[in-house]
Amino acid sequence: MRPTRPTRTFLVAAGVLLAALIPPAAGGAQALASPLAAAIPGPAAVEPGTIVQEGGPLRVPAGEEGPLTTRLTVTLPPGATGPLLPERLAFRGPDREEPGRPGLLFTSTCAVNGGPSKPCAWDSPDPEAGDGVWLVLDLPGAEVPAGSSTVTYDITLDVPSGSEWLGTLSTTVELDTAAGVVARGDLSFQLVTGTPEAYRRASLHARDRDGVLWQYDATGRNEPLLKARKRVGGGWNVYTALTKLGTTTASGFGDMVARDRDGVLWYYRGGGVKPFAPRVRVGGGWNVYTGLTGLPGGDLVARDRDGALWRYPGPGTPQRPFGPRVRVGGGWNVYTSVVAFGDGLVARTADGRQWRYEKADGRNPAVPFEPRRPVGGGWNAFTALAGTGLVGGHDTSLAARTKDGRLLMYGVLRWGERDENSEPYHPRPAGHGWNIYDLIV
Repeated sequence: MRPTRPTRTFLVAAGVLLAALIPPAAGGAQALASPLAAAIPGPAAVEPGTIVQEGGPLRVPAGEEGPLTTRLTVTLPPGATGPLLPERLAFRGPDREEPGRPGLLFTSTCAVNGGPSKPCAWDSPDPEAGDGVWLVLDLPGAEVPAGSSTVTYDITLDVPSGSEWLGTLSTTVELDTAAGVVARGDLSFQLVTGTPEAYRRASLHARDRDGVLWQYDATGRNEPLLKARKRVGGGWNVYTALTKLGTTTASGFGDMVARDRDGVLWYYRGGGVKPFAPRVRVGGGWNVYTGLTGLPGGDLVARDRDGALWRYPGPGTPQRPFGPRVRVGGGWNVYTSVVAFGDGLVARTADGRQWRYEKADGRNPAVPFEPRRPVGGGWNAFTALAGTGLVGGHDTSLAARTKDGRLLMYGVLRWGERDENSEPYHPRPAGHGWNIYDLIV
């Protein structure tokens, strides 16, 4: 305990008195002053050990590629012993007005000294309450092996599509024992664009003239746009119409309805592992329609021989997927093609002009679309059109086959105060030889 001020005064006075009483020849003041002035030696300061990220910053694709691993090698200073305490690592990402909580979407495991991998959690605290730090990783504690000064951490990281905007995430790691900081070094992750997950990527289906249905999954990249085809099965030439109730995906989800030659409508539910579950009979009488078009959300619109368009609201059960029909309006027989695009439709007239029907607000079941808007001419250069979802980084796509069998994939152009307007835009090549198919959906 440090002496109080009166005690300190007394000690100084006593020292002066002793100096006066002891003669210089006997050592006197000089002999007494030397030990009082000598500094008391203390423990030497120990520099923290090192933490090295092997291979440097870990490059992590944001998508379905799965987790990648980086290793931290910790070298402790001489005499340091464990255990190492758990640490919360704080990362700083790019400035963004509303960063959200991306840490809740990250997945990591940590293995210490080559042991079993265990989950180590990410979190995104409130940035206003955390001094701007809104991405943290909890690193577990570790025992230091007997007779060793080295500890290793194997850290995996898996991040979803859309996380690449975070770019490089870096932090300085400081590991502590009960005695204080014993090692220091840097840890960095570089998030880059990866392959969108299968549930995000659309699939396109095509039926050949032998009745075999084939599936083309989008790659999620700009080149190539589609993966090699996969065989769904044969016997699909019993149907005179096929349409999807929204987007089907590479993960196997998304539903389809098919009408046979007798006018019976069949429902195919997306099966996940297989492309579709066994078909379920919906009902007969559907041959009164000359066209069927499914919409996102499970609705179906059907055009009769008089040109009237009817809406069947969905989704229901596989046995009863639609509610009672509602008349939308007449005059739809002016179109040679009506296909889904985004939440609405695009329709082509015989002279090659295309018209866009945006989805309405839904207040009136008989008015599912906004008034039509012209897109442009020249669309009679295509022998088949089919709406689809995410292909090549675009949220909506339209497949178009030319007369010589080339397939083009249109992205989407959006505008308006809330991007409420959209239309096909910027076609890109997606393959050739597609004139072997009699139907694309």
